[in-house]
Amino acid sequence: MNKILLLGILFTMLLQTTLAQEAETPLAGRKQMVEKMDKEGLLSRQTAEIIKSAKVLQVPGQAAHLQGGFTVAATAPVMELMIIPIRERYQPDPPAGYVPTLWSSWGQGVYAPATKTYYAAYGNHRLNQARIFIAGYNTATKTIENSPEINRALGRNLPDGLGDGKIHGWLALAGNEIYFYTYWGYYPKPLEEHFRAGYDGGHMASYNLFTRKVTDYGLAMPRASWPYHNMDTRRGLLFAVGMFGEFSCYDLSNKQIRFAGFPPEGIKWNKRVMLVDDQTGMVYATNFSALDTAVHFIKYNPVTNSFAKMASTVLPNIESGQIDRMRAHTPKKSKDGWFIGVTSRSGNQPAGQLFKFYPDEDKVENLGLCWTGEQRYTTSLALSPDEKYLYYLPGAHGKSHLEGSPVIQYNIHTGERKVLAFLFPYLYDRYGYVAGGSFSVGINETGDKLFICLNGRFTDYDVLEDDVFGDPAILVINIPATERQ
Repeated sequence: MNKILLLGILFTMLLQTTLAQEAETPLAGRKQMVEKMDKEGLLSRQTAEIIKSAKVLQVPGQAAHLQGGFTVAATAPVMELMIIPIRERYQPDPPAGYVPTLWSSWGQGVYAPATKTYYAAYGNHRLNQARIFIAGYNTATKTIENSPEINRALGRNLPDGLGDGKIHGWLALAGNEIYFYTYWGYYPKPLEEHFRAGYDGGHMASYNLFTRKVTDYGLAMPRASWPYHNMDTRRGLLFAVGMFGEFSCYDLSNKQIRFAGFPPEGIKWNKRVMLVDDQTGMVYATNFSALDTAVHFIKYNPVTNSFAKMASTVLPNIESGQIDRMRAHTPKKSKDGWFIGVTSRSGNQPAGQLFKFYPDEDKVENLGLCWTGEQRYTTSLALSPDEKYLYYLPGAHGKSHLEGSPVIQYNIHTGERKVLAFLFPYLYDRYGYVAGGSFSVGINETGDKLFICLNGRFTDYDVLEDDVFGDPAILVINIPATERQ
């Protein structure tokens, strides 16, 4: 069987298992559960809930066996929590053949100082009746404003509401525009009947911070879709990797495709990474080619339109000895010339190894594991402005609560992993909300506000059997000054 097809089938089976509880629960049952568990009426709030409790510093039973592998902050942060307002929160099951879905957030958000707002994308993960929004949390008013629905703003008016249900890469801020690509919700790819009905694939687009207008830049490649993307904001270049390894570079200034196709044999772009060095204009990932068992770093040069395999390889995992691929990285190159990355999981095996990548020197330096538990899958890294701390939430894919949903501050100089707050079980006990993880962690320009787009759900923990999705939220952690010294 074709490897790509097999991977797509396996992914669909995994997603169906992940969402089995919701698939078996009628629409009314889902609504009843949420209303039962929303103990403090967070869904009806117009502004964020302000949380001040030292209980978030108590090591929960789920993480007790990991003590010794982390420290805990001395001062509890003041936190702001707001459930993203979703008009169609309770979705009916899709037609036969489609994957049952829940509202969720899968991409990296961005903070805009001009509006004092943190923006994060979320969607319903569907191909039929597809919906995508960008939620903006205003730190001054402590409110959330949703963008227009992206598919409709792109002019899609197709049978059965065919469209894209996710933004899966980085929201890239340049000027007053947030740039992104869209991604389908049918695996491994839509059927011929979907394309015949007018569905054409993922689009390049932008969202204006002030006018709230969505601008469509069309298709990078017909019938392609984009699980990861990023932007060189200095040069106005959009980069994306497709579901099957397609690679795209679009020049906004000249409104033309600079590259659209596949890298040469032996090089396959990792569809979960797009590291952009805006100082040099080079773009990096780790090789996804099965021929490269050492997992070399690879590079795209947009000036020469060429790909190259570098000398650097990912270092073996210090626990398992496995060589894993990069999954996430810091947004900017440090003053000392490094990015920090973290490795992805291999199957069901946790990876989560942190490392420094020096692209100009073509070298890698090991920094140890991001967390000592099993829930090490980490998909977003935020770097403090002084380049002293790294912030992240391990357990991204819906299971962080199994080890207390820790919010980590990693000291880059000492290697200390300090928990700023355990979100579970506090948010569950107080509000009935299970925090499952995040694909989006960001920080403001002064380094005192940490922004998290949480995947979570109002649900009964005693009957919880799957990953936690359904009720995404914005969480702001005001980091105490004493914890940033």
